[in-house]
Amino acid sequence: MMFELPEVERRVAEIHSLIERQRQLIEDLERGGGDITSAQIVFDSLGISLYLHLQDRFRLLAMLNVKAA
Repeated sequence: MMFELPEVERRVAEIHSLIERQRQLIEDLERGGGDITSAQIVFDSLGISLYLHLQDRFRLLAMLNVKAA
């Protein structure tokens, strides 16, 4: 699925924020002796989502650079 660049940029920023919140949750769970299994799965999924959106961003930027040339 191809998004427009502003949408991809917005999603990348949003996912970065979610990753940071999830990282904090994992740290809090670890400090409290809780099970981080599910929280880690969510964290890993967010990382994959970020990777895919970054790939979209790079693809869109490359397309824009080709059009500008």
